[in-house]
Amino acid sequence: MIYVDQPVGTGFSHAGPLHLNTNEEEVAENMAQFMIKFLEQFPQLQGKDLFITGESYAGHYIPAIAHNFEFKHPADLKIKLQGVAIGNGLVDPYMQYPAYDTFALENKLIGPIEAKILAAGFKACQTLIKTKIWPIALEECQLTTEVILGNPLKPRFNVYDIREKCEHPPLCYDFSPADNLLADESIKQILGVKGRKWTECNKLVHTAMLGDWMTSLTPKISDLLQKSTVDVLVYSGDQDFICNWRGGEAWVNVAEWDH
Repeated sequence: MIYVDQPVGTGFSHAGPLHLNTNEEEVAENMAQFMIKFLEQFPQLQGKDLFITGESYAGHYIPAIAHNFEFKHPADLKIKLQGVAIGNGLVDPYMQYPAYDTFALENKLIGPIEAKILAAGFKACQTLIKTKIWPIALEECQLTTEVILGNPLKPRFNVYDIREKCEHPPLCYDFSPADNLLADESIKQILGVKGRKWTECNKLVHTAMLGDWMTSLTPKISDLLQKSTVDVLVYSGDQDFICNWRGGEAWVNVAEWDH
């Protein structure tokens, strides 16, 4: 199983500024080349079943990677892609941004008057997404969402579990145990990453991928459903705000497939 989280430049991976990924085609091709070489290095794993899973922005990565594996490198990848699973994923921003308003109202994070005002803001957000001028679209969509969040650097609630407060802004959770573990030289030695530094979040990587944010990956999911035997599981926890189930419901309902 592959759990997809971030492109090169995060974790222990590294890349120069000119080699950072800027879109899903690059992310997917990087993963394909990694898997081809990985399977050459470990031939005992060739022919095994493969499942690709992830959550949040992996709603972009997973469809792209699975599509690449299935349709671009089927002969090169000596492995059987059986299924993908996307949990609370950002797959189609056009359909998912307005769901912030719906979800927030249903969960009493905002009131009816505020919801009506925000609905207009999210309509403008969708209009700008259609223009493909992503910097303006991203700014409008994010600013409208921040009305619900309050200060995005210190949200009014935990964006991954609205029942909780955001105790450790901006990510809401204390990652220091993992950070400390992965800074330990003996652990680095075991992982084969001696001399490298663990990077949990990388602003340079984030900036390089900003143009990718508004892309819809729904067509690649439709291709997997229509033209392959790959199983697709889409699921959502109902207390997550940032990629909430209402948004998941919205993009799934417009995905084109025979069933």
